Amino acid sequence: MSNELSSRSGGIRKICLASHSFYPYVGGVSYYLYYLSQEFLRRKFEVYEVHLGKPSTPSVEEVEGVKVYRVGLGDKKESWNRYSLFKERLYEQIHGLRVEGKWSREGYKEFVKFNKVMASKINQICSSKKIDIVNPHDWQLHLTPDYLDFSVPVVYTWHVPFTSNMGEKLGRQATAKLKKCDKVIFSTQDYLNYAKLLGVPEEKLVCIHPFVEPSRFYLDEKEGYKFKKEKGIPLDSEIVLCVARIDPVKSHEELLKAFSIIKKQHRNAKLVLVGNGSLSDNVLEIRGQRRASIQKLVEKLDLENDTIFMGHVPHKDIPKVYKMADVVVLPSKMEGFGLSITEAMASERPVVAYNVGGVGVQIENGRSGFLVEKGNINELAAKTSELLSDKELKRKMGERARQIVEEKFNVRKAVDKYLNVYQEAINGR
Repeated sequence: MSNELSSRSGGIRKICLASHSFYPYVGGVSYYLYYLSQEFLRRKFEVYEVHLGKPSTPSVEEVEGVKVYRVGLGDKKESWNRYSLFKERLYEQIHGLRVEGKWSREGYKEFVKFNKVMASKINQICSSKKIDIVNPHDWQLHLTPDYLDFSVPVVYTWHVPFTSNMGEKLGRQATAKLKKCDKVIFSTQDYLNYAKLLGVPEEKLVCIHPFVEPSRFYLDEKEGYKFKKEKGIPLDSEIVLCVARIDPVKSHEELLKAFSIIKKQHRNAKLVLVGNGSLSDNVLEIRGQRRASIQKLVEKLDLENDTIFMGHVPHKDIPKVYKMADVVVLPSKMEGFGLSITEAMASERPVVAYNVGGVGVQIENGRSGFLVEKGNINELAAKTSELLSDKELKRKMGERARQIVEEKFNVRKAVDKYLNVYQEAINGR
């Protein structure tokens, strides 16, 4: 019997996902949940989603077949500002950019409130909709287990790095919450091993790599040329693409410095930057500040005519963006996994990236792309230039990249694993 049929016969029918954000809001976790929910729907499950929504957004809405419920922090801008400030600082700590205990805890009260209202809404939906399984996603919700009633099994998915860089106190706190859940999913074996070291029982731990729907990215090469023409980009230009929110972790500054080196060999090269900031950036009104800082560096490096800030691109057009690219580069200082890498690989594009977090799980160095030591700007430039100069190497690496996605990061295979984990959580009650 197939996983799909055996899971359905096991009694799973209604799934409640929960996260900080959800499609159509941009971000790796949002797109991850989009792929996950769409595959659940394809298999005839009912899918519910709870996430944070600004006061201007509907509290209840159906999005692409998913029944979406949004919770808020009230109407006071100050509450949103304090929450967002704390969340951004905690995010930086988790990624090793802030030292635990060396920054203000302002906004922690609002962070707790967010987790409480999320848990309250989840509990309410579980009762009214007869949910079979609850699946919270990512670090922003790591306090929710304290407030869930656990009337149904809870499977928690942690997306970002789970390493000693996050700090001992936060690691212990997160571990205590995760231990309350029936199962815990991590994106890499290294993160899972650290959770085990901190005390999460081994029988609760599962590794499921992030994923995409590969067929979404199987476009004719002509679509890339059409998109390039539509955006007014010279058709003979070589495109170096970065798909990442404007964020200190993503290290756009180092990419620009590398690109200034690339330009010496490839005069027709253009750097295309896709992505804005996060919801918190928008609330704190710092998105414009970060963009302005990057723009100053563009001017300093004399790259005004060769750097294209594309900003937000609708999800339906993202495959065209990748097809337009010659090489995709991601110089993040830390990545939980890097779903934009997965999408690029599915599009048959080689990726050059710093070897951090879960990046090395995806890229076969020298076969499907290149892994570069973090901070080595000269090597980042050299490997990107090598691919721009060697079309045959670029083609072979792109073909291998797509093959890897089909084998390891295909949503249909991942959902089989998810349903097995859900069923184990139910059976363990």
